[in-house]
Amino acid sequence: MQKQKNKERGVTLIALVVSIIVLIILAGVSIAMLVGENGIITQAQRADELTTQAQQKEAIELAVASVQAQGTLELDKTKLELALQSQLGDTEYSLTENGDGSFWLQITERSYYIESTGKVIEEENMIAIGSAEELETLRDDVNNGNTYEGKYVYLTSDITLDINEEWEPIGVYSMENDTPDDENNKPFSGIFDGKGYEINGIYINTTDKVQGLFGLVTGGKILNLGIGIDCNISGNLSVGAIAGYLYNGSKAINCYNKSNLKVGSYSGGLFGQLAINCSIENCYNIGNINVNNDSRNTGGVVGNVSLNSSLKKCYNKGTVEGNISTTSILGGISGNLSDESLLEECFNLGAIQGNNIIGGILGQVMNNGIVQNCYNVGNIKGESKIGGISGQSVCNIFNCYNIGEIEGNVRIGGIVGENNISSSYHTTGVLKNTYSLKDKCEAICGYNNSIIEDSSIKSEEKMKLLVSTLGASFKEDIDNINNGYPILIWQRDPTMVN
Repeated sequence: MQKQKNKERGVTLIALVVSIIVLIILAGVSIAMLVGENGIITQAQRADELTTQAQQKEAIELAVASVQAQGTLELDKTKLELALQSQLGDTEYSLTENGDGSFWLQITERSYYIESTGKVIEEENMIAIGSAEELETLRDDVNNGNTYEGKYVYLTSDITLDINEEWEPIGVYSMENDTPDDENNKPFSGIFDGKGYEINGIYINTTDKVQGLFGLVTGGKILNLGIGIDCNISGNLSVGAIAGYLYNGSKAINCYNKSNLKVGSYSGGLFGQLAINCSIENCYNIGNINVNNDSRNTGGVVGNVSLNSSLKKCYNKGTVEGNISTTSILGGISGNLSDESLLEECFNLGAIQGNNIIGGILGQVMNNGIVQNCYNVGNIKGESKIGGISGQSVCNIFNCYNIGEIEGNVRIGGIVGENNISSSYHTTGVLKNTYSLKDKCEAICGYNNSIIEDSSIKSEEKMKLLVSTLGASFKEDIDNINNGYPILIWQRDPTMVN
């Protein structure tokens, strides 16, 4: 099909050139009128290029649609290549997987980005960032109202910002505004792909809310991005090294943070908050989190997850440390999970310390939240409602285990400190297929007023044999990265947590 179109276009261009030559002979048209910047031939060439580009994009979109028509949830490279060959004919191209479900397509000197959803973004809407100055220009443009919706921004190198100059986040959530939807906010809504590069030198020291490399991200994506160890981030409400607030369908995939943070409520190592159909996948934190007095809902990866949002395949290695007398609702992965949100296939290695409602994976789970296929190794310490997986739960916790030390005074459990029924949300706390290591805590649950099934304290020997019992998300620790205890099926690289 593409070859036929090329042939037809060639015939059209030849006819046009012949007509121009005749015009020269008959009318004596000047050279400038023919080949100048706005000459007839120049404009004809531009028109031909635009036609080629439009047909090229159409061919790519048809190829993607044919793959999606096969009922594939994610684009498969092999199937996509076959479809592109069918649509492009003899045209040479290269197709590269980005590792997050998307693809980079190069045809001659022209580039395309194919989203995991199948949307095709042309070169004109692809912006390369290779310096601190270019990143600042992007920031200023977004904060002046350009959301970058439909655009693909990508890094071409590591970037080091000026650590002596306070960073203003990309995407503004104004202090006076009460909701992310406020029309005076200036969110980022495009795709930002770090391409595996790191950003260092972020300096934030403010009491303003929603702080990080990004501030407010609405319906946008942040991919393959690392925040390096040389940052100085200190904030108050809704703070994360990568973004303060992911909102309304935003996604983050393959991101990490290495820097230490000092934060307040609704804050995390990578992200402050997620709300309304947002998701985080394959992200991790190894920086230490110091939590301000009287703060709550703070986690190693994210502070607060709500409204049908999700975390999957994430881990934390950093400590999350709050005041033992005042700080509450802390977790290794998230502070709080609620409103039919999901947390699965995550693990925590860091020590978590606070006052009450403290857990290895999260502080509390409520209002139809679900936690499943997770484990904790870190030591968890507090006063009351302290658990290896969650400090408090009025929802569902399935297929989880704890091998960390659990310390506290009131309502202390190897899995949950307090498992209860919520009359406000009409939900019931259910622990099912959960296990905790002997001598780390005396009971699975410190206080139970709900349902516990197939859960118990086990010896080291029996805990190491739990793979088949825990289910398909786990596998044997043949590389001894977890001292022989079950690990998650996605933990393929023995060095990943070093």
